[in-house]
Amino acid sequence: MRDLNIKNKDLVKATGASKGTVSQWIHGGNQPSAKYVSALALALEVNEQWLLKGGLIEHKKEIQTPFRTIKRIPLLSLQQAGEWSDIMDNQLTHVNTWINTADDVPRFAFAVEVEGDSMVQNGSGPSLSEGSIVIIDPELPVTSGLIVAAKLKGTDKITIKKLVIDGPNIYLVPLNQNYKSIQIDNLKSIIGVCIRLQINLV
Repeated sequence: MRDLNIKNKDLVKATGASKGTVSQWIHGGNQPSAKYVSALALALEVNEQWLLKGGLIEHKKEIQTPFRTIKRIPLLSLQQAGEWSDIMDNQLTHVNTWINTADDVPRFAFAVEVEGDSMVQNGSGPSLSEGSIVIIDPELPVTSGLIVAAKLKGTDKITIKKLVIDGPNIYLVPLNQNYKSIQIDNLKSIIGVCIRLQINLV
């Protein structure tokens, strides 16, 4: 009642009950009878069941439930991902496949399907198995330790590897220790940073 700034006289007016009856309700001497429940619940903005059984107040006012907006992002082939800037300039007219995500992803994000097992972790930590979907942000700043998508010279596909910068040396490192690291000359070959991983279970 304090939260709603309601006084005894307000309940008397709202329900038509006497002052004594309202006083007994408030001090626990008596429960409201059925003929008063509906009006009393309306005045207190609570559920009628709460008045009869007690418990936490359930306000009858509509509660806004937060929800996430579903976004559609393009699912590209590894070849298309290597030409992402050109695809954006063409307003995505060449993209045939899209995926839905509830994650908060940047507007130019795109996704690719992982091929091979070079990014399957031998121990603990992130693991990108074949067939899993990786969402890539082409605008995120590139730093050592991130998993990135890169297009190497002489290839038409991107590769997904962990970026390791050791002084002047730059490496693309597979998580699977059965594969060798790739040394690159500069960061210009980096297409984007992998920010999300979606795994299909069936």
